[in-house]
Amino acid sequence: MVSIIYGTKGSGKTKQIIDRANASLQNAKGNIVYITDTKEHSLQIENSIRYINAKEYLINTQDRLIGLLAGLMAGNADIEQIFVDGPARICSCPIADMEAFYNYLQKLCQEYGMRFTVTVSAAKEDLPGFIQKLL
Repeated sequence: MVSIIYGTKGSGKTKQIIDRANASLQNAKGNIVYITDTKEHSLQIENSIRYINAKEYLINTQDRLIGLLAGLMAGNADIEQIFVDGPARICSCPIADMEAFYNYLQKLCQEYGMRFTVTVSAAKEDLPGFIQKLL
């Protein structure tokens, strides 16, 4: 399942995703991963959640972000849920150009039972169709 937290810049999406990530520990049987492109919120994430600053690994394109997810899955079959705060920001590309990323998330959900929560900086009416169908 892919869960989308959307809203315009400054609407509280990061706080929501952090709260969801921390709350997910209550029922987690596997590992939880949180991916973003800054260290700014690292102290707000519980220590048992794997915090990944994508910039530290030179993740700055859609292909590299997909590669990071593939590597995480290949290296740890116990990952149950991944939170991605701002994939378009991480990849420095418009949301409308990220269909491959969202298709890959759906594939991981279908094949491995993964769960993803992703933030998107856009109003509902501005979301591309491939994201709208996930709402």
